[in-house]
Amino acid sequence: MRFLRVLLVCAASLYAVATEDHIQKSVPAGSATRLTVNAEFGAIRVQPSTGRTVEVEVYFRGTPPSNEEFDKMLRDFALNVSQQGSEVRVSGTFKDGWQAKPLFGFFSFCRQMHNGRCLIYSGWLREIEYRVTVPREFSTDLATSGGSISVGDLKGEVKARTSGGSLNFGRIDGPVNGNTSGGSITLAGGKGRAVVHTSGGSIRIMEATGDVDASTSGGSISIDRAAGRVNAHTSGGGITVREVTGVIDASTSGGGVTASLLAQPKEECRLSTSGGSINVTVGKDVHIYLDASTSGGSVSTDFPVPTSRDRHRHELRAPLNGGGPALRLHTSGGGISVRRAA
Repeated sequence: MRFLRVLLVCAASLYAVATEDHIQKSVPAGSATRLTVNAEFGAIRVQPSTGRTVEVEVYFRGTPPSNEEFDKMLRDFALNVSQQGSEVRVSGTFKDGWQAKPLFGFFSFCRQMHNGRCLIYSGWLREIEYRVTVPREFSTDLATSGGSISVGDLKGEVKARTSGGSLNFGRIDGPVNGNTSGGSITLAGGKGRAVVHTSGGSIRIMEATGDVDASTSGGSISIDRAAGRVNAHTSGGGITVREVTGVIDASTSGGGVTASLLAQPKEECRLSTSGGSINVTVGKDVHIYLDASTSGGSVSTDFPVPTSRDRHRHELRAPLNGGGPALRLHTSGGGISVRRAA
């Protein structure tokens, strides 16, 4: 019996050849200004074009046991693309390929689940990817239950959410709202407010001219340039915020905090960590009141501050450049360094 099972597995592997195919549809954008994509699962990639047509291609990759099985899967997939008022709506679904998931046994594993049912092609279907091109001045609302989302350089509002994949945004001339339950997030540039959250990955923002609200439960946060208010919070990584000209509120439970406050803040700034050091570079003409304390290290600065014999080395409260809005720094597990920008 065991010998027969091995023969069957070997015979099946002879037919399991990597296969790729795609289906496509397109509609005139007309008066539409927004793309809405709802995918049962699969990656979504949106890129700008110079025309006024929305082109949709869905690629399938897998190792089917036969060409007939792959063709059956393609026929079972329904791709709907329609223009309704100000929206172009895209949805993809398998019509008849779902069955109840067995509770026990070898076949109880299921790669693609939806509404408690298992996709019968999940044993060999490895990847689905939606490739969409839209006019450059277009907003997006993208959702998938399992896959990464990528959006190129667009002028408009971008919304994206996935239950299992990364989010990658280009230079977006508009607000960005991204949410993932299991992947990293990158934003090359944003001219509106950026709100991004992940439950299991890092966040990297290269440039933002609007406010930034970034949070993660399991990764680091890095922001290169920000002109607005910055809120950055993580439970499991370090935070680096460079060239900030607005207000900063950053906290982490598991890493260090590095920040550059180069322009005069109009409000109070806060940086805190429970498990690392804090290093801040302050513009030489910035007026702030420094309120720094640590339970696991010392506080140092190269700004001239009043000296006092009873001042503790693990705390420093003093005006810098005559004083101004408070810069509050606190760590429970490291030192604090405040340096003047060159």
